[in-house]
Amino acid sequence: MPRLQSVVVALGAVVLMVAGAAAQGGPKISIVEAWAISSESMGDPVGMDKGYFGNLQVQIVSSTGQSPIDRVMTLARAGEIVFGIDYPYNVLEARETQKLPLVVVAHDFQKSALHLLSWVPLNSPKDVKGTVGTWSGYDKQIKAMIGPGWEQRIKIVTQQGDPATIGAWMNRQYDFAHAMGYNEVLVAKRVVKDKYFVYSYADDFGMLWPENVVFTTEKIVREYPQIVQQFVTGHYKGFQFALDNREDAAGILLKYNPSLDRAHEIEGMDFLASVVQTPAARQYGLGYVDPAAWNRLTRDLVGARIFLSVSNVAAAYTTKFPSGVKP
Repeated sequence: MPRLQSVVVALGAVVLMVAGAAAQGGPKISIVEAWAISSESMGDPVGMDKGYFGNLQVQIVSSTGQSPIDRVMTLARAGEIVFGIDYPYNVLEARETQKLPLVVVAHDFQKSALHLLSWVPLNSPKDVKGTVGTWSGYDKQIKAMIGPGWEQRIKIVTQQGDPATIGAWMNRQYDFAHAMGYNEVLVAKRVVKDKYFVYSYADDFGMLWPENVVFTTEKIVREYPQIVQQFVTGHYKGFQFALDNREDAAGILLKYNPSLDRAHEIEGMDFLASVVQTPAARQYGLGYVDPAAWNRLTRDLVGARIFLSVSNVAAAYTTKFPSGVKP
């Protein structure tokens, strides 16, 4: 998600970083991150730095001006082997409405990192009434959380303003703001002086959706299964090293994005451990793809009439690429 202004690279930039000499000669792949390089994308920079991708020549594309789905499709159509990070409902929507042949191969976040900042206390989602600020294209969770009739109870606006896109909410321009546990929640904790309330979508509202999923195309899964497996394994080895060695990981992130704030990223990793290293991940491995989570996601989206129906949710993901990496 959008980062604190002091720690972002310029919007619209695409940052390409190629693996070192140890990877020369292997297949070339790209990974399109959800946003600028930061703690949420630590698996790939750390995996590259530690050589966890083996002979793969990995380039990281820091996506800040175009959606990861659009970038992945552009590179895939050019014949590249490419992966991306996005929300599962965006992948599902792209399959359903645009008929894009995308498939999820892993879940970075086993449960939602999303929180709702509120100026008033809430006993349940039914208490959410008023204007809700969120990032462009990331409004499906609040709609699904409220359920049918959400359009009668809330108005969605694009949140903006420094610091970290919650500035307008801090100035009481709207009632609620979306916040990630590893970023905006931490910013609010440091800078908001008035009394406010923070609610976790997963823990307080019971929305058990995965987030930040790794996806690629059906063709890449079909034609390059060994490369998919190699990438998934290296990706989560990077995550595990980062969570076990947070100071070292922060130093690696700073090599890729020197404008990051070290302390902020380490604090973010403390939260990220709770959504990456879940009981399911400890049992099945990091990146575990949970079919039941996709069924819940689909049920909630259809229930809120965001989608009228979903043709084949099982085709949107595969469980064939376990990382083998356990906390």
